Amino acid sequence: MKTKTKVILYVILGGILVLNCWYMVKTGEKALVVRFGENIKVETTTGIKFKMPFIDRIIKYNTEELHQLEYGFISHQEENRGNDESIKLQYTDNEAESLLLTKGSYIVNGELILQYKIGNVYDYHYKVSDQIGTLQLALESVIRRNVQNKTLDDALLNKEVISAEILPEIRKKVNEYGLGIEVVNVEIQNISVPSEVKAAYDDVNNAKNEKSGRLEEANKYKNSIIPEARAEAYKLVEEAKGYKSEKLGQAKGDVASFLQVYEQYKAAPSGTKKRLYLETMEKVLQKAKNKYIVDIQDGAIKYIPLGN
Repeated sequence: MKTKTKVILYVILGGILVLNCWYMVKTGEKALVVRFGENIKVETTTGIKFKMPFIDRIIKYNTEELHQLEYGFISHQEENRGNDESIKLQYTDNEAESLLLTKGSYIVNGELILQYKIGNVYDYHYKVSDQIGTLQLALESVIRRNVQNKTLDDALLNKEVISAEILPEIRKKVNEYGLGIEVVNVEIQNISVPSEVKAAYDDVNNAKNEKSGRLEEANKYKNSIIPEARAEAYKLVEEAKGYKSEKLGQAKGDVASFLQVYEQYKAAPSGTKKRLYLETMEKVLQKAKNKYIVDIQDGAIKYIPLGN
């Protein structure tokens, strides 16, 4: 009986020993092999691996799993107690993190999500004791420095631009700290003004929109009136040119007529003077309504109805 018990005990101990000689590395995993507190190997291939039983300690990390770091808010699951038993996410602001200063010392709330994987399992496990806390501090440093160089409008309207700018900076800091983390993406979920000053900001924004609208109306009026003014100016210039041509032609005609009369005057002064006098009187008397003949010698004024 004692021999049988010993055999069973040896079999059990042998089974435990055999089971402790092997470990499994699954797809996407990497393992640290620690012996007497010292890392002796980083296992990167999948499959069943040998280890020293009761001596080696195996620490495994999934290097393909995508992790998420929230900044400026905290999400938590809440069961829907209605007919629908689904679980929905609830979000709570974390103002201790979310408050950021823009250029000009304006305050905004910033909410970000950083996605990362474990890249170097040795660095991740050994080099930094608080990997996530250090990653969060790096993210906070980068986002605060970036936003403080942005105007309020740029910070509120250019989330994609800011996300693209801070991603390489965070990766650089993570590498400098030796966190063993691979930053996959960083995305700004929201940047907004605090609720306490939102009404004032909306008033300013409405005033800017009104100003822009009036400037647009003024530009439309300018664009419509300038062509009209140019057309009117062109018309006046053309009329002036026509008037100039007309007057020049008339002046040239008058000069030619004068020269012709002058030639006639040189040939027959007396006759030319009389003809000019009669032509002038004819033009003048045509405009007079009543005509009078005065006898200079008699001194009397006689009205003679000469008609028109």
